[in-house]
Amino acid sequence: MLVYGDHHELAEPLTRAREINRELDSIDKMPRGIGRHARLVGALVKAGKLLQGVADAAFAEAETDGPTPSADALNKFLLELGAAVCRSWDSGFEDVGTIPRLTAADWPTEVELRVPEGFAFYALYPEAYLEAAQRLKLDAPPRVIGIRSIGTSLAAIVAAALGAPPPITVRPFGDPFSREIAVDHLLERDLLAGDAHYVIVDEGPGQSGSSFAAVADWLQERGVPSERIALLPSHDGVPGSAANGERLRWWRSVQREVGDFPDWPALVDRFFTAAIGPLDEPPTDVSGGVWRRFHCPDEKHWPATVPAWERRKFLVRSGGEPFLVKFAGLGRIGEEKLRIAQALHSEGLAPKPVGLVHGFLIERWCDNAAPLGSGEAPIAEIGRYIGARAKLLPATTRSGASIDALLAMIRRNVSLEFGDELARIAAAWEQRAGDLERRIVRVRTDNKLDRHEWLRSKSGALIKADALDHHQAHDLIGCQDLAWDVAGAAVQFDLDQARLGELVGSVEHWAGREVDPALLDFYRIAYLAFRLGHARLGAIMTSDAAEARRISRSGDRYAAELQHLLERTSAATRLDSLVG
Repeated sequence: MLVYGDHHELAEPLTRAREINRELDSIDKMPRGIGRHARLVGALVKAGKLLQGVADAAFAEAETDGPTPSADALNKFLLELGAAVCRSWDSGFEDVGTIPRLTAADWPTEVELRVPEGFAFYALYPEAYLEAAQRLKLDAPPRVIGIRSIGTSLAAIVAAALGAPPPITVRPFGDPFSREIAVDHLLERDLLAGDAHYVIVDEGPGQSGSSFAAVADWLQERGVPSERIALLPSHDGVPGSAANGERLRWWRSVQREVGDFPDWPALVDRFFTAAIGPLDEPPTDVSGGVWRRFHCPDEKHWPATVPAWERRKFLVRSGGEPFLVKFAGLGRIGEEKLRIAQALHSEGLAPKPVGLVHGFLIERWCDNAAPLGSGEAPIAEIGRYIGARAKLLPATTRSGASIDALLAMIRRNVSLEFGDELARIAAAWEQRAGDLERRIVRVRTDNKLDRHEWLRSKSGALIKADALDHHQAHDLIGCQDLAWDVAGAAVQFDLDQARLGELVGSVEHWAGREVDPALLDFYRIAYLAFRLGHARLGAIMTSDAAEARRISRSGDRYAAELQHLLERTSAATRLDSLVG
C-alpha cells in the first residue's frame, strides 16, 4: 500500500549558511539553560540538513560519494557544533564553550533538502546518540560514517563524543531491501588509512536493515573485520520482515548501542521543571494509544491506532494541574507547531499551549472533556473548525502531494485491495488532473477528522485534539485544499448528502470562500484510498493482536465505502454516456 511520502524543499546554500550563522550569533547571547541548549541542537539539525543537500547534489553529479570543498567544510563545522552540544549536555546546560561559525565555501546554487524524519516525527535526539557513543567499546581509533539524510547531524555528534576526526556521510541507493553505496577512490583511501574502529550511524533499522548493511558490507569487502564495526541505530529491535536469516544473524552479532534514552520519564522531569514547576508525580507515558484509557476506560470501545506511528507523549501534573507533553519536532518544526497551537487556541478551537521545551510542546490536558457520543455529529461546529483553520493557516503552493501523486496512491491502493477493474475506474480522474491541480488553494489542513479526535469541554465548547501534526506527518498527503478536511469529516461522520451540504455551508461561512465541488468529489476517493492503505499497512506493522483487529476493522470500513463510491461513480459515468 502507498502511504509514506518524502518531504523536501529547494534551498540556496549561501542563504541557509547565513541563516545558520545569524542563529548562532543569537545563541551566543542567550543565558545558560535548556532554552539555549535546544536552540543549539536546532542549529545542528539545520546545518545537518544543509550538508545532506550539498552532499546529495555532489553525489547526483558524480554518482559516487567523495570529498568536495563545500561538504568538507560543512563536516568540519558540524563536528565543532556537535562538540558544543556535547559540552552543553554534559554540563547540565551550563557551558557550551566556543560556538563555531560556518565559513564561506564554493556552494552549489540550489540543493534539495530532506526532512530528517527522526527529528521531525519520532522523538529521536542527537543527545541520545551522544550517550550511546560513550557506551561503545572500541579497539582502535574511531572513524564515524553517517548515513544520509539524518546521519549528517548524528554522525557529527557521535564523532564529537568520541573525539574522532570529522565523519564522512554516504547515500545508500538501489533496491530499498538491498541497498549499496558508491565511494570514490580518494574517500576510500582516506577512510581505510590506518587502524580504525568504524561506527555506522543512522536511524532505524527499517524493514530490511539494508542501509546499515550496505556500509558494513562495503567495509568488510575491503578487509575490515566485523569486530571492528559498530552500529548506532535508533531502536533495539531487529530489521523487519524483508531481512533474510543471514542479515538477522549478522545484526545480532555486531556491536550495537541504541540511540535512545533509557529513562524517558526522568528526562521529561529534567526538561520541564523549569517550564511548569516541579512535577507532582512521575510522568505517565501515554504514547502508543495509552491515552485512550483516560477518555475511554472500556477497551471494547477504543478507536484503532497504530502505536508505531504515534508521537511520544506524556501526561504530567504540576501544582495539581494536568499537562500533556507531546513531541512536536526539534528546531524550526517544533517552533512552527507552537505557533499553530497558539493560533488555534486563540479561536477556541484547540487546547491551550503553555510552551515548547526542546522539541516537546506543553498544552493543558483536557481533564474534564468527554469524547463525542457514537451518534453525535456537531456539523456546524466542525464546519467552523475547518473553515476557521483554513483562514488562519495558509500554506505554500508546493507543500503537499500533487493531484498526480494522489492519483498514483489511489491506483496503487485500489488495485491491491480490489483488483484492476476498480483501479481503472479510479484512473478516470487522470484526464482531469491538470484542472483539479489549478483549483487547489493549499492550507495547513488537519488531515485527521476522526470522531475520537473531538472532545466536548465542561463549558460545552468543541475542542479538536491532536490538531497540529498531520499536515506534517511522515506520509504523502501534506497540505491540501480545505476540501480535503471536508471530505475527511464526511467520511468519519458518515454524512449523507443533506448533512454534507450543511457542513459545506458552515465551512464556506467561516473560511470566506467556496468549497470546490470537483475537488471535494475527488478528495473523497483519495481520502478513503489513503486511509485504507494506512489501515492495511498499520495492521501488518502492529504485533498486538487486539490492536491489529481494530485496525483491520477500520480498514474494512474504508474499503466498503471506497468500493461503493467507485461503483457509483462508474454507474453515473455509464449513464451519462448512454444519455449523451
